[in-house]
Amino acid sequence: MSEVRYDEAASGTRPGFPYRWACRRSANCCAIPGGVVRVTADEIARIAALLRIGEAAFRPRYLQPDGERLKDGFGNRCVFLQEGALAGCAIYPERPAKCRQWPFWPEVLVDPTLLRLVERTCPGIEPLPGAGATTNDRGDAIS
Repeated sequence: MSEVRYDEAASGTRPGFPYRWACRRSANCCAIPGGVVRVTADEIARIAALLRIGEAAFRPRYLQPDGERLKDGFGNRCVFLQEGALAGCAIYPERPAKCRQWPFWPEVLVDPTLLRLVERTCPGIEPLPGAGATTNDRGDAIS
């Protein structure tokens, strides 16, 4: 698999989100229980090309039977998660849109439960000053 690289430009803030983010390479985002990463036909083609395998070989090895979601790897983690002192993504240059958007998913803004999960999961999230309440480890709102 390819060398792991990270895009510093992906860090920062986005309008409306109550936090700033900088990747700490914990890979917690790649191991959220029940997490689902849907992929498009274009993403499948790009990932297969990066791995230097045909799409016909890629599909049964890396996709769920529905052909739209990545399979889980060891321990329900992403199948492309590389373990080590600094965890990494084996397909980082061609990772799916859902992965590129972490932790700035639009649904986080409308789902308080998901917001708490994201805040607890990612050590790279830091609440913005004056952004309102954050949560403790139990998910209770605190000031």
